[in-house]
Amino acid sequence: MALRTPFSYQVSAYDCVPISFINALAYLFDRDDIPPLVIQKIYLYCLDTVTTQGDLGHGTTGLAVALLGNWLQKYRDESFSLSTTYLERDRFSVIEKSPLSECLNRKGTALVRLHTGKNLWHYVLALSMDDDWLYVFDPCRRKQRNIVRGQVEYLPEANEQQPNLRIRRQWLDTLSNRKRFCLGTLRERECLLIEKPMQIH
Repeated sequence: MALRTPFSYQVSAYDCVPISFINALAYLFDRDDIPPLVIQKIYLYCLDTVTTQGDLGHGTTGLAVALLGNWLQKYRDESFSLSTTYLERDRFSVIEKSPLSECLNRKGTALVRLHTGKNLWHYVLALSMDDDWLYVFDPCRRKQRNIVRGQVEYLPEANEQQPNLRIRRQWLDTLSNRKRFCLGTLRERECLLIEKPMQIH
């Protein structure tokens, strides 16, 4: 009997990337099909930042996300295989038809980096998209008052593997690093598409 694992939330202020990677695996695979080595590699690659004070692990760099995506694509197991694509700068769009929308239409998922204010960045897991909204799972528990009115909406009824947040696509595309829950300037944009290769769907 197939067993899917509910999405998890962060256990610290800094582990949005490894948790989002694990949630992506939970979304795409049954629990018994996820190799332990893959979970180990996620934590080995992530939490690689160093603060100006020399503190380790206060977040994950885009380089680590790209390297882990590359490793996941090359790793093969009897019941586990992934296709990943790292998008950055002007290759990453949420307005027009794009690699992101095509991946989500194929029932894939994606790690998307958002600006959350005060020069802070945060990764969420994209699950679906319609004409107006991108639906994501945000691994950081938030109070509803922190959401941008009319542009970012908390979905309190979410459970198991459902999106708990939706963001207007026009708002996401804001070319600014001053607004919360947007992609920011082209120079700052990052996204990792994750899906099963077509032959094992």
